[in-house]
This record gives sequence, structure tokens and C-alpha cells, in this order.
Amino acid sequence: MELLEHIKCFLRQNKFYVTHCQTPVNNCRYWCRGIKYYIKSYYYHLDKKITGNTVFFIIDPNISHPGLADRFKAIIGSYYIALQNGFDFKIIFNHPFELHHYLSCAGNKNWIASLGDLSYSLKNSRIIAYNGGGKIPKLNKRIKQYHIYSYIGYDILYTNKINDHNKLWGILFKQLFKPAPVLSEALKALNLKENEYISVHLRFINALEQVEENQFNYLIDSEKEQLIQNCLIGIRNIISEYPGKSILVFSDSNTFLKHVKRELPVVVLDGEVGHISFKNSEDIVLKTFVDFYVMSKSFKIIRILNKNTYATAFSYHAALAGGKECIDYQI
Repeated sequence: MELLEHIKCFLRQNKFYVTHCQTPVNNCRYWCRGIKYYIKSYYYHLDKKITGNTVFFIIDPNISHPGLADRFKAIIGSYYIALQNGFDFKIIFNHPFELHHYLSCAGNKNWIASLGDLSYSLKNSRIIAYNGGGKIPKLNKRIKQYHIYSYIGYDILYTNKINDHNKLWGILFKQLFKPAPVLSEALKALNLKENEYISVHLRFINALEQVEENQFNYLIDSEKEQLIQNCLIGIRNIISEYPGKSILVFSDSNTFLKHVKRELPVVVLDGEVGHISFKNSEDIVLKTFVDFYVMSKSFKIIRILNKNTYATAFSYHAALAGGKECIDYQI
């Protein structure tokens, strides 16, 4: 099993595989998974009368899921598919937390649904996958419901070269979501003013400590120390480049945040960080949403990159959600 995870990790980082093989491989995987869903839960007889046409994005607690940014990418992409086909859009997201506890419906877009809203009759429903690396599917209006269980965290707007795809992604995000009361109160308590700070983001995965399962970018102690010092130098340079702006530093590494908080005149928000696929206590989940929204209100977001840090989608899509600029800073 560990060998298989090493192979999968290698393939995810291989440009040839990602460019030429990943989409057809995922199509095959999702087709097989769809057959399992049909056999287990669906039937031919009519179970309920359905009015209208709806795409449902469903978080199934029985399969593994990626981080918050990848889920957002799949949700926004699925929403776009629904819009393009003249369908309503609903989300069933109750595991490992309830999405509507942190995000409310924006405007008149009521996306909250439950399993009881689903029809499992083949006279009403079909299963499709969200393969963000592929084409935008055309849906059949004679099918009342399309159910999306399987997805990949790719931006289908970018893949299909939709005009102004970055701007559109942020528009679609705001059409669906606004902070729920618990998130709004947490953001209000920070007393941060939009556009008056720079957000600096570093994602190490497992380079400094164990953060994610089935990732293998481990470093020895001397390499860890060198990486930390190089990143601190990069942040010092950013501080010098933006006098008069507060610098907020975000990371997936609690180890690095302790270093930067101790050694540099920057702001580090309180709380333990964690990847929601592996750690999903209420405090960690709330902090994940707080970090995303605080970044989205920045003057600018800067991702610090080198061979041992990861070009994270989290801060990039926070920038899209807020209509802000995101740049990369190589060290």
C-alpha cells in the first residue's frame, strides 16, 4: 500500500502524466466508482416526483477528499456546469463538518441540500463526475437530477480557457458564499482593514513536520533549518519592499509559524493550523476558513516558493475569491 502511495505521489508531480494521462485515467476511475454507486443505491422504479433540474455536489463521507481549496475548485466548477446547462445547483456537505456552519448562502442562491432531497430513481437521476481537467459536459434536461460524488480539485474555467476565468471564479464564489455568523464574528474580532496588509503564504506539506498523509517530501534536520532560514530571509525582503504595510504570514507548518513569530516583525494569527482532510476539530476548521477570508481581503498575496515549498492553490484561490493579486516570490 505504501508503494502504491509513492507511485501516486510521483505521478501527481509528473508533468507528462498530468498533461496527457490524468484526465482519461480519472474518467476511468470515476466511471468505475459510478457503477458502484448505481449498484449500491440506485434503482429503476420511481421514488418521487421531481420538478426542475438540479446538479447536486455531494461530499460522500465514505471516500477520501482533498483540502478546502480543491473542494472549492470542484464546487465552483460544478456550479458553472449547472449554470451553463440551465440547472439549479445544490451542495450536500456535512462531513467532516457542515459547510453551512461556516458559509451562508449569498443573495438568493440557496445551495444547501440534504440527502433527503436526492432521487435515486434512474427515471429521475444520473451520476456524473467533476473532472476539472476535461471539457464542460452538456446535460440532458430530461434528467431531473445529476449527482456528483467524484471530483478532482481542478479549475474547469482555467482548463477550458473561459474568458476572464480568474475574475469569473471570484464572481461565482461570491454568488454562492458569504461568511456565516460564526466566521463573521471570528473575522470581526481580528479588526483587520481590507487592503491594508500583505499576506505571505508558505506551504511546506511535510518538509518541516508531518502535516499530510501519503506525501513524502521529508527533509533531514540540517535541511529543515536551511529552509527555514531561507524563508525568513525572503520574508525580510518582502517587509523591506512594502514599507507601511503590515505583513501577515500564513503557513501549513506550525513549526515555521513559531519561528517567524519569534524572529520577525510580522503578524501571525492565533490558532493551530491543520489540513482539514486529516485534522478537522472545530478550531482547526474555523481557522482554515478565517485564513482563507483574511487572505482574500489582502492588498496582495505573496506565495514564497522554492524546491521545498509547494505552489499552493489555497492562497491563490483566496486571491481569486477576493479579486486580489497573487504573485510568486522565488527564494
